[in-house]
Amino acid sequence: MAEWSRVAQSDVEERERRGGGAASRDIAGALGARNVALRVWRYGPGHAMAYHRHADQEEVYHLVSGGPQEVLVEGEVVTVEDGDWLWFPTGTARRIQNNSDREAVWLTLGAPPGAGITDGIRIDPETGEVIPRT
Repeated sequence: MAEWSRVAQSDVEERERRGGGAASRDIAGALGARNVALRVWRYGPGHAMAYHRHADQEEVYHLVSGGPQEVLVEGEVVTVEDGDWLWFPTGTARRIQNNSDREAVWLTLGAPPGAGITDGIRIDPETGEVIPRT
């Protein structure tokens, strides 16, 4: 018999980023997925993720609601509308940034899951240099 799982989004704990800001639900973890990372993110007005790239993981972002929103990609601001999808190959620097007055909901999908958060490499958006982990 095939292995599969189901979870209600409301049953998955929503966690705020350390230091505050955007919050997410680890849907892939709750489902027991082993080869993909999947999160639903909630970005309030003024929230932004760290400008970063990944060493091993490619990602797909989907703006569910709250558009238009902005994503900083390789130093260029890209406007994203509800329903739009973005794909980022390994090594592409990006940041979701909510400069609007409304909440935005994003779905992010990454594969392979890699080393989790430590696969992300933070980048200084002004200089393009790597910010060492502390």
